[in-house]
Amino acid sequence: MTWHETTDVEQFLAAAGGLLLDDPGRHTVALTVAENVRAQPDGTRFAWWTDEVGEVTGVVSQTPPYPLLLSVVPDEAVRPLVELFEPRAVNGPTALAAQVAAVSAAYRGGPVTLRRAERLHRLGTLTPPVAPGAPRVAGPGDQSLLVRWFDAFIDETGVLPQDTEAAVRERLAFGAFVLWEDDGPVALAGRTRKAFGAVRIGPVYTPPESRGRGYGGAVTAAATQRALDDGAKDVVLFTDLTNPTSNGLYRRLGFEPVTDRAVLEISPA
Repeated sequence: MTWHETTDVEQFLAAAGGLLLDDPGRHTVALTVAENVRAQPDGTRFAWWTDEVGEVTGVVSQTPPYPLLLSVVPDEAVRPLVELFEPRAVNGPTALAAQVAAVSAAYRGGPVTLRRAERLHRLGTLTPPVAPGAPRVAGPGDQSLLVRWFDAFIDETGVLPQDTEAAVRERLAFGAFVLWEDDGPVALAGRTRKAFGAVRIGPVYTPPESRGRGYGGAVTAAATQRALDDGAKDVVLFTDLTNPTSNGLYRRLGFEPVTDRAVLEISPA
């Protein structure tokens, strides 16, 4: 029983992709990471655990400087995982993230802090709301607006910071952003690349002055429909568990809860 590690995404997918592809929607983040690395290698470390008969029963990855991404980790693989990666933060299903963080805290000698609690939702039947205005696909001329709103989304939600200019440029290349227009842009919804049939919606952002008019739900539905039209078999999104408004909104659009996830930080002693 051991962890195997590589930075070669094709080697990783050949060895461990089957475990993730059993449920692409549930493993949306891991598969999106793999698809992004296919497009642009970034130093991501991939690892998979094989049991006593050589079957792959665990999968993780880590893209610097983000937390260790936990997909599946059997109990007997937790301590070897911590010793291999020495994680400072983990992102995964809540119970698994707590288990790995606890072992890592004992290893590092420091406390564990909850940074974000999320719920993964999967689309059932899309029910678009009615709102004034109409959607349009964002183009290069919208880049400065998209960066500004992406930054505002990060500031408000506390999701992990990133190079928003690079992220916007990369997503514009495959038409990932939908703007809702009502006498000018009033809301934004983005999406990931289609990764093995699954697309994840996000970020979704409405400026404070435009809230309460249904724009957020409308632009989310428009981005979701665009993903379906592009051939997505699974459309998923994450919500902040502390935000009952967004959780209720996405349920009304037709998204159904799948699992809860947590981002936990492990401080040094």
